[in-house]
Amino acid sequence: MSEERLVNILRNRKETISTMESCTAGYIATIITNVDNSSEVLKFSAITYSNEYKIKMGVDSGIIEKYSVYIFEVSRQMSKIISDFTKSTYAVGITGKTIK
Repeated sequence: MSEERLVNILRNRKETISTMESCTAGYIATIITNVDNSSEVLKFSAITYSNEYKIKMGVDSGIIEKYSVYIFEVSRQMSKIISDFTKSTYAVGITGKTIK
């Protein structure tokens, strides 16, 4: 699906999206914001590149220490954290290798 189509679908449905990105360094938010009227759908985007800030945002440090950030569970937690924070319809947590 193209970013234009995504933004239009979300706008028409009056739905929103938020992201918490790591290794992608804001790439998802960037492609969304390149679309006209995307401010109607993108509520918030956080780049938590360092483990320190993933943990400060609420990602379980024990999981990062044991497995690294490149596991599904870290992406899942990032998605939940940003969803709880923004109350968006959809939330994306991405560490660079996994997306939820």
